[in-house]
Amino acid sequence: MPGTGPTPDSTDPETLKSFVVKLVGDTQQYNQLPPKEGTTSYATLVIRSLRWPGAVTVAKGGKISSIYVGYGLKRGGSSFNPTEPPMVEKDPLDQEEQPEPTPLHEPVVKAPEAEEGEEGEGDGDDD
Repeated sequence: MPGTGPTPDSTDPETLKSFVVKLVGDTQQYNQLPPKEGTTSYATLVIRSLRWPGAVTVAKGGKISSIYVGYGLKRGGSSFNPTEPPMVEKDPLDQEEQPEPTPLHEPVVKAPEAEEGEEGEGDGDDD
């Protein structure tokens, strides 16, 4: 994507301070041997990001290579700081032992008795 870097007419202060560009190596211009024409340089362009420490791009002879070695944290941005988890609660007190219920000790529950008028209705035996 051309034009994604800072431009000379940019007024955004963050954009102007995003990169450091250096030309390193032999910057001397050399004539090329025949059959090639023109001059060549053995210098390498190095672009270092100030926003993402550890991000570097180098370019030489039309070839570009980028590398990032860092922690994945943007410089100047807010970093993630998790809050402290709540305190772990103590175990609840053990309940006192209770005797196991047995049928001999349980109260007897009687089934409700049907009323006299309801018996025999809906049997289908009324011939």
